[in-house]
Parts: sequence; C-alpha cells; structure tokens
Amino acid sequence: MSNLFNSASDRPSCGGAVNILVVGSLTPPGVSDDLKSILVGLSANVTAALHRAGAQARFVEASNPERDASAVLADMHGLLILGGADADPACYGQKAEADTMYGINPAADDFELQLIGDARAQALPILGICRGMQLLNIAHGGDLIQEIGPGTMHNGASDNALMVCHEVSLEPGSRLAAIYEERALTIRSGHHQAVGRLGEGLVVTASAADGIVEAVESRDAAWVVGVQWHPEDPAAPVRDLDRLVAGFIQACSS
Repeated sequence: MSNLFNSASDRPSCGGAVNILVVGSLTPPGVSDDLKSILVGLSANVTAALHRAGAQARFVEASNPERDASAVLADMHGLLILGGADADPACYGQKAEADTMYGINPAADDFELQLIGDARAQALPILGICRGMQLLNIAHGGDLIQEIGPGTMHNGASDNALMVCHEVSLEPGSRLAAIYEERALTIRSGHHQAVGRLGEGLVVTASAADGIVEAVESRDAAWVVGVQWHPEDPAAPVRDLDRLVAGFIQACSS
C-alpha cells in the first residue's frame, strides 16, 4: 500500500479544552457478544482516562461513520484509534492466508486509514492501541503477520477476548521510555496478528521476548505512537494507562 501522507497543514489552536477524536469499531461483524461487550468496556476505560487527563473525547464508530473523515477531525487536537477486529489483508496488499481472522470490515478499515492520513496531514498527534497500532503500520506502507501462531504469550483465546500478561522491553530514547521511565513493562495483551514489514518512517520502540513488535513510533518530530498491548484492560495498572494518555495529551496541547 502506498503512503497516505501527502502534505502538512496547521494544527487547530489548543487555547481551550483539548479535543480528542476516538475511533473504533465496537461491533465488528461476526464476533461474539462477549467480545463486543469487552470492546465497549475498553472504549469506556480509554474515555475515562482522557477525562482524567483533562481532555474531551468524541467517539466515532468506524463501521458507521457520521460523516467523512476530514469532517470528523475538524477542531480536534489528536486522534486515538482503539483496538478491535482484524484488518482486511487487502489493506496491506495481501490475500487472506489465515483462517483465524475475524470481524473483517473493509468499510471500517478504509475510514480509519483515511483518518490516519488526514491526521498526519494536519500534524495531529496520533495514538494507536492494538488494532490501532496495526493500522498505523499499514497506513505507513507496512504489513502484518496474519497469524503469529497458537499458544503464544500474546493471547489466551481464539478471538483474543481473554487477555494475558507478559513483559515488553522499551527502547532507550523512545517516547515510550520517556513516558514510563522504565526499560521494561508487564502488559496486558490479546492479539494473534503482529507487525510484519515495518512502515516507512516508523521505528520499533518495544518488543516481546519472542521478537514480536510491541510498539512503534514515528521517526520524525510528529507524535505518532502505537502500542500492541491493551493498557486500558481492567486488569492492567491504571497508572500505566494514565501515563500513556498524559504523554499523548501533552503532545496534543503543544
């Protein structure tokens, strides 16, 4: 897939409240009601963290967007892309090779990828969580590993509804290392896909012990961060979510 970013424009003024556009698909097609309920709860936890950081959140359902991508970004100071179902392999120039993919929704993919492109063109900070990080990589021209294999440290159920814990190592000098002031974190994880070919302009800033990419950031001054884990999971330390969101909001306020 070609790079979506063509130009830069002025960011909106941030004299008052910090307005964050939160996008995700909370009802992917064909997934269980349990997973849908989990996605709704994770979204609520993200919104609560944004409010604790002093920001205003506006949620847009990616599978049924209210209007075009450019319009929903008006007056926003940052973009946060939630986790969810798998991206259509066609987004990254592949055919479906794994029979474990679920919740494929090309309309949601297209909408979120367009939002990423528009946000980058406006120099808005972007934070991606799980699927959100994978879409960031796709938007930069990268691709995904469609199936990392069963029985890994990264998931506890076939639909990733059951989170597991494992450690990730943070790259010194990265934005994440500055946010957490640590070299390693124990995180909550639930994914069966991962970053494959890294997108242009991105660097890997966290990895698992098995080499799976756990976080990416932009190489340049633009604040673009994606984490493969779920800091908003109810069993994850709230402080870790709040530190990540605080770093994001600080970038949105600059």
